[in-house]
Formats: sequence, structure tokens, C-alpha cells
Amino acid sequence: MSLWSFKTTPALTEEQYERWQNLLEQRTGINFSQHKSILQSGLNQRMREIGIDDYDQYFQQVSAIPEGVGEWTKLVDRVSVKETSFFREPNAYAVLKNYLVDLISSEQKAQDYTLDIWSVGCSTGEEPYSLAIAATDIIDYLTAKIFLGVVATDISATALAVAKEGKYSARKIETLAPETKTKYFKPVANRYYQVSTELQRKLCFVQGNILELKDVPRLTMDVIFCQNVLVYFQRDRQKQVLDTLVHYLKPGGLLMVASGEASGWQHSQMKRTADESVQAYIKAQNS
Repeated sequence: MSLWSFKTTPALTEEQYERWQNLLEQRTGINFSQHKSILQSGLNQRMREIGIDDYDQYFQQVSAIPEGVGEWTKLVDRVSVKETSFFREPNAYAVLKNYLVDLISSEQKAQDYTLDIWSVGCSTGEEPYSLAIAATDIIDYLTAKIFLGVVATDISATALAVAKEGKYSARKIETLAPETKTKYFKPVANRYYQVSTELQRKLCFVQGNILELKDVPRLTMDVIFCQNVLVYFQRDRQKQVLDTLVHYLKPGGLLMVASGEASGWQHSQMKRTADESVQAYIKAQNS
């Protein structure tokens, strides 16, 4: 093991911190003004890995275009927050299931319909797999003949690699119902569980920056989950992202945001649902 693994990197000065914070917010939208420890930790981890202890030297390296693009991607992996879990925020999934029952049960969508769901900021995959499980259970229950597709995007290549593999520890799935584990997971070595091939086929993982949504093909969705992503964004960035997501929703589509995120956001085409335990919006049918 390299001696760099044990070397202590000095703390960021206020000037250095502001410089790094501005660069990261400009490129990713993530604002670390209230999360200095996360930024410091991620920087230190990556700098130790490549044997650099000078913040200014490293700044020059990652900010260079195009030479620094590869290293920039690795740094974003280190500073991105990847905390997630299966069926996080149960109230949100309860609203989702009720919405899907109504949607799938409607006459015009009972046959040969494509149900499209988007997980924005999918991290290591627990959210999009949860969405796929919830939707599949309802499709099976209603014996509906529809196609399900879940698109999952994230800025972190490392997180997406975990998501694509679809292998999770026993601890990760311990809160799932026994029937869910049996139906969608297969035990593998070292107390890990593999997501079923049938479920994995319903998902498509794509690396992307939430600030570059305008470059995403305009595929319209029935459901968009954008939860626990915008908390690190400034209010104007939050509005920018949500306003853009509206255009990717089908008329009558559901947009789910984590409770307390982007509070006060309004849009002429969106109406907030009556359930105050969640922050969910429905797009007008005539949009």
C-alpha cells in the first residue's frame, strides 16, 4: 500500500474552498456551500489515490479541457452523494402505486401500452429497481398486457456500474418483503443477491448530467422520480431542472420530488397532489 494512503492532506483554505465549490457547481449544479466536509472528504480521497497533496495543482489538472476530463469524471464519483436504499420514502411509493393502478386500469391503456418511468439521479440502482418492482407487481396483479421500461440516469460512472450489475448485500435487501426477495432476487456467493434477469431487462442505465437534460432525447414519461437529488442545488437550479422535466412528462404524468426539496416550486402545467405527505405533481391532461 502506498504511503500516500496514510498521508494527511491539509484543510482547504477559504479561498480554495470557494474556488472548488464554484467549479463543481458550475459543471454539475451541486452546491457544497453547506456541505464543506463532503467536498473536503471527496477531494482528499481522490488526491491520495493519485499521490497529490496540492489543491491548486489538482485544480489545474481537473479544470483543463480536454486533458482533465477523465480525472474530472473520477473526482465527481468521489464527491457525489450515493446514499440510497430500496423503496426509500415509503409514502412516495404508496402514491406511485395508486397512480399506476388508475393509469393501467384505464380502458385505453389496458392493452399494448408502453409504461415509461424515469429515475433521475439513480445512484447505485436501488431506486430504479424499486420502481420496476412496484410497476411489475401492479402489471402482474392487473394481468395487463403492457410493456414496462425504466430509464435510470446518474452523473457517477462508478454508481452506474454497481446499478448495472444489480448485485446487493443481504443487508441492502433485508427490509424487503419475503415474496419480493423470492420473486426478484437470486442468492449468490458471500451473502449477496442478484436482481433477476427478467427485471434487469426492463431497465436502461445511462450516464448523464442533470444540468444537460436539454441534450437528452425528448422521450415522454408516465412517471419521473427526482428524489434526493435537488437538495444540493441552489433554488434557481432546482427550478431550472424541474421546469425542464415537465417537458418530458406525458399529459397526466406523475412527477415525484423528495419532501422539502424545491419547496414552493410551481408550474402552470403541473398541479400538486392532495397527499401532503409527499411532494408529487400531476401534469395537466391538455398539456
